[in-house]
Amino acid sequence: MVQDAARQAAQEAVQQAVQEAARVAAQEVVRQMAAAQQVPPVQVQGHQQPPIQPVPPVQVQGQQQPPIQQVPRVFQFPPPPPPVLPEQIPEVDETLMRVMRQMKSMDLETFGVTMDHVNAYNGKHRLVTCLETIKCPLRLCLNITELYLRGDALVWWDVLRSMCHDDLTYQDFLVAFDKNYSPREALHQKKNAFEHLSQCTRSVREYEWEFCQLRLFAVNNFDQEDLIRRFLDGMRVDLRGRYNMVTYTSLEDLVEKAAVQEACITEE
Repeated sequence: MVQDAARQAAQEAVQQAVQEAARVAAQEVVRQMAAAQQVPPVQVQGHQQPPIQPVPPVQVQGQQQPPIQQVPRVFQFPPPPPPVLPEQIPEVDETLMRVMRQMKSMDLETFGVTMDHVNAYNGKHRLVTCLETIKCPLRLCLNITELYLRGDALVWWDVLRSMCHDDLTYQDFLVAFDKNYSPREALHQKKNAFEHLSQCTRSVREYEWEFCQLRLFAVNNFDQEDLIRRFLDGMRVDLRGRYNMVTYTSLEDLVEKAAVQEACITEE
């Protein structure tokens, strides 16, 4: 009993001591907080604190410092160039290529027109005939025609195009060509020359060539019978009396037989 009472008294004493220590510690904390709020920090007037110098790192002799890592700078790349578009290759006009190949196979000569109305007409006539033969599309006729112009004809056409503000067509070319190189007065003269043509002192072959050239300017379309009759009318009397129109089927047949007969008369 006495021991139990002593142990209990000791525990109570310890508990009281702990409580007293806690109370004293709490009071000390409160006192320090109050002092911190009331007392401002002491500053010395007219005196500035020197700046704090960085302390150089202490190098230990014999010990190698690690390399300083360089922080890479941010590099701004220029914007990428615009994409390169593929080159536009013009499409090949297959129809034009076909027409050019066919015209080449026709072996048509280029023509440079002079003031000779016969040559001008012949050049245009051959070109028009070839274009019709190969069935050249109308939209390409002018392009093909321009490829065959040379000399005076090419200069004339270039000047005419430069003076016109509108696009010229193939039909415009034909009309302008006839107006410039085959005017109405010249056509009328050629027509009269054909109607009054005679052999005179020409040979049969020379007479035939002149007859065919002037025939181009005749307004009427003659059949074989009309051509034979007109050719006979212009022949010399000594040759014309030896032939009968009924015996000939074409103008070429008449010319061949007349040339043979002419040679026989010359030998006599």
